[in-house]
Amino acid sequence: MIGGMPTWVMWLVVALVLALVVVRHHRRSQAETLLDEHARRRTGGDGPTPVSVWREANRRFRAGEHEGLLLLAEIGRAVPRRRQDVVDTWLAALRGGVARGLDAGWRVQVQRRLAAHLRPGDDFWPGMDVHAAGAILVDLDLSGCRVAKVDFTGAVFVGDARFAAMTVTGEAVFDGARFLRHAVFTDALFARSASFTLAVFTGNLAFAGVQVAQEARLRAAKVSGRADLRRAEFGGAADFADVFFGGRALFGDVVFHQDALFSRSWFRGWTDVGSALIGEAAGFDGVRFGRRVLR
Repeated sequence: MIGGMPTWVMWLVVALVLALVVVRHHRRSQAETLLDEHARRRTGGDGPTPVSVWREANRRFRAGEHEGLLLLAEIGRAVPRRRQDVVDTWLAALRGGVARGLDAGWRVQVQRRLAAHLRPGDDFWPGMDVHAAGAILVDLDLSGCRVAKVDFTGAVFVGDARFAAMTVTGEAVFDGARFLRHAVFTDALFARSASFTLAVFTGNLAFAGVQVAQEARLRAAKVSGRADLRRAEFGGAADFADVFFGGRALFGDVVFHQDALFSRSWFRGWTDVGSALIGEAAGFDGVRFGRRVLR
């Protein structure tokens, strides 16, 4: 016993002092590690950090550099959890950039890179959402792609827009979209609902063989050219009310499993509804036909 202090008390004090020293040393080590990491991010240090690589890729991409586009693609390949961020970055650029002009060549490069990762193959990124509301798209070709949700609300499609044999596993929204030439959806599969409300098709609409598992909405859409819906299949209610069909409207062998609503639609050209099947109610009140109807 030292100075009248019991031995066990002395050893307890020593243990507490040692524990305090260890805790302080650990906290100091953590602080130094954070400071070192911060310094590397600011100065480059021993090499680029993931944060600095991402920022540099975005900076170069926003500047219109092809290398930035490739660097973002490489980040997506190396880090799967960042793939949706990469896709969103590319699509955000397609929504903007109007101040620099249309820049069609650059937009096509971005779209091709995007499609390469949305189409099943060696570089396929599964489960991607396509957030493209308000985008300006030039000769877009997503044929054969497989995606989750798509949102093209208010998008403008310059040139042909191709979605042939595309699979959309989530909701698909094209409300208010403008197709300035032909729109090709032949044999596309929409595993949920598909909405084209108020969409404008300046050229032909190729919808032959399309399958929509749930509700299909084309209310108040305008098709100036030919509308080919032969062999299309609609699992839920189909809303074609107030649609304008300027050219031939082909509905041969279409299957409507539930209600089919065509109220107040205007069929200006030849109309072919031969062999079309409607499983439940059909609404044709106020429909106008400009030419012969083939049954």
